[in-house]
Formats: sequence, C-alpha cells, structure tokens
Amino acid sequence: MFTTSKKQRPLTDQDREWHLPTDRHATQPHASGRVIRINSTYLELVDGIYPNRGMMSAAGIFGLAMVVYALGAIVYSVVFLCYLNPEWDRHDESEMLWSTIPLTFFLALFIVAIGIFNRKIGEWFRYTHYPMRFNRMVYVFRGDDTVLEVPWDDVYFTLRVNSQAFGVRTLGICGLVLKDPKTVKEMFVFGYASSSRDYCLRHWEFIRRYMEEGPQTVIDAPGLQYSLPIADKRETLYEGWVALVSRDAWNPVLKWLMLPFHVLFFVGRLVCRVTSKVPLWPADVNAACLITPGDVYLRDSSTNPVGYR
Repeated sequence: MFTTSKKQRPLTDQDREWHLPTDRHATQPHASGRVIRINSTYLELVDGIYPNRGMMSAAGIFGLAMVVYALGAIVYSVVFLCYLNPEWDRHDESEMLWSTIPLTFFLALFIVAIGIFNRKIGEWFRYTHYPMRFNRMVYVFRGDDTVLEVPWDDVYFTLRVNSQAFGVRTLGICGLVLKDPKTVKEMFVFGYASSSRDYCLRHWEFIRRYMEEGPQTVIDAPGLQYSLPIADKRETLYEGWVALVSRDAWNPVLKWLMLPFHVLFFVGRLVCRVTSKVPLWPADVNAACLITPGDVYLRDSSTNPVGYR
C-alpha cells in the first residue's frame, strides 16, 4: 500500500502505449480532491489509500478480537474450570497442558502476525498518509523514512491498471524512474484511481498543467474547492469520517447501505490515527520548497471554510 515500489522490471509495451507526455494537453484539468497544499512553489498531493485508510485495520481488529476471545476462553478454562475448581482431581492435567500451551502459543503468534501485516501495508505504526510534492523535482514520501527525489523531466509518466475484479478495471497514474531506456528502477503511484480513463487523464492534466504552465492555470480547476486539512497534522475525527464516506455520498441508496461498513472502517481508521506518525518532510526538501510570503496562489487548509481546517 505504499506509494512507491523499488521492484526492478522491464518497460512494457503497455507502458509505452499509455505513455503520458508532459508537453501536450490531455484534457481539462481536475484536482479530484487530492490536494493538500498548492502555491507558486509546489503542489502537494495525498496518496491513493488515504480515503480508504482503516479498512484493513478493521479486518485486523476483528481478527484480534477473535484471538483475544479465544485466549480468554482458554484462560478461563485453565484457571477457573481446572485449577480453581475444587472438584478437579488433576488426572488429566498433562493432557490439558499439552493441548492448551501450543494453542496459546499459536494464538499469540497470530496476534504478532496481524500487527506485522498491518504495519507492512502501512496501516499501523507507520504514517497517517504518504504525500507527494512537485516543484520541478518530484518528492515522494516512501513510508520507510526515506524520500524519493527525482527531476520532473526525468520521470516517465504512464497509466497503469491498479486492480481488476469482476470485470471492472481500475486505472491509475504512475511515474517510472528509469535505470536505462528499457528498465524501470522504481515506480511511484499517484493518489487518484478510477475505472474511467477520462477521469484519470483529467487529474493528470491538473498536475501536468501546474508543472508545465504554472499555478495560475489550475487554481480555479474543479476539485480544488477544499484542501485536505492534513498538512503537518493529524486529521480530526470529523475529517476522517468525511474522507471515508465521501466516495459513496453521491448515491443516497449506497450511502445508507454502506453506513454499517463505514462505521467499522472508522474504528479501524481511529487505530491508524493513534498508532501512526504524521509525515514530516526532511529539512532539505522544506528548504527547496519555501513559500513566498503573500503568495496569491496559496491554498491549504487555512483557506478552507471554518469547520474543515
């Protein structure tokens, strides 16, 4: 679930077919609600997992609850039904211990595995989100306490298939850092995905136009009415709930059908919020991204309506 992948691979025919040139218009720009900050110096975007953060945590919490319940049942049986039971004659003590100790050990390992898995995918004990920043350089917060830094002009941009299930294909935008003209050294994935190629291209055009033509060309683009209020801070509980339900809010039927799941995912999101750190850019990145005082193109959470800052 991290933004980048260092797995080396060949540049494919699909990469070439879906290549996104930086020197030509693709369509009309759309910010797609992914902007954290925009100004004359840089554009900062959120990762694609941010809106759904908490889903995998909810599954992890459910697994932990089941394991804790099983461990509680074992402890109750051993302590109260055996050792504290005056009628127990201990004739089967060895069999009971040989059956419960390995099971307890296995359940304890399962708890550790759940924690490791959720950390590995970036949900627990990592970061609240994984931002990307553009200012002629591309800075990608990897999530392993390092930052990918690559010049904008050196990145090979293309569309990719993020996922495919039940005949529905979800497309995304990625940047490829090339080792040579035929080999991809590292890939980073943008924070927007859609089953619609046109929607992906609109988001790409928003980024491309900012980088190639300046902030004045996109400052009034659709999807930029609000900036995500997570720059250098944790989201509030309300903002976290809005991020979870916003994808289904357009459909009144789906919104109510998904409500029980959103409640469960919100509990998982709270665990992410409590266990994760706020991502902070290194000093050298901040030094390269100083904002000019009085910048008329500055948009961040401070310019949002009251209640969403």
